[in-house]
Amino acid sequence: MLLPMHSLLDEILDFVFPPRCAACRSRGALLCASCCAACRPVPDTANQDQHRRLASPFLASTAGAYIFEGPVREAIHLLKYHRRVRIAVPLGDLLARYLAANPLVVDAIVPVPLHPDRLQMRGYNQAALLGRRLAQQIDVPLLDRQVVRVRHTAQQADLNRVERRANVHAAFAWQSERRPPPRILVLDDVLTTGATVAAVAQALHAAGAQTVHALALARGL
Repeated sequence: MLLPMHSLLDEILDFVFPPRCAACRSRGALLCASCCAACRPVPDTANQDQHRRLASPFLASTAGAYIFEGPVREAIHLLKYHRRVRIAVPLGDLLARYLAANPLVVDAIVPVPLHPDRLQMRGYNQAALLGRRLAQQIDVPLLDRQVVRVRHTAQQADLNRVERRANVHAAFAWQSERRPPPRILVLDDVLTTGATVAAVAQALHAAGAQTVHALALARGL
């Protein structure tokens, strides 16, 4: 379920009530230019270290785009917990900016799916909203229905590294008559241990994908 991020009503409301920046609250943009500029990319060495620690045979690379702090953290919280779905547009643009500097060759984007119960409760999948904007920006398809969460899992934030891997083991499956494209980018909002994206990548490989990369908008250091 994807909520519309822009409409004629949005344009009218923006004209009457100019949007406020998610981070600094200044008027004029959902995420102002100054706050976008303040978003710090995760160092390549930190992403490479995490990828080695994850040691997933199903992932060719694992990366967080920006450090989970400041404007990025504020915007993600508003998107994820306060239904500010239009913030996904500038956040998707930040992801596109990251990929412009760190290119990946992919045929499609697969957002990490929510369990249907959680999706119904929230009303949207924040990773899918980010993925829709990013897919537009880099001109690849978004496959937001083909991978499903086949069992409910506990919140990853409450678990340690070992528990996270066990929690998402066999939690995802490819459900489409067509095989997945060979090169896929798995997308999430926040990367912690990487257990979730690794589990999605495993499901994609089982369905026939050849190369899977994982990218999240943010990760902590």
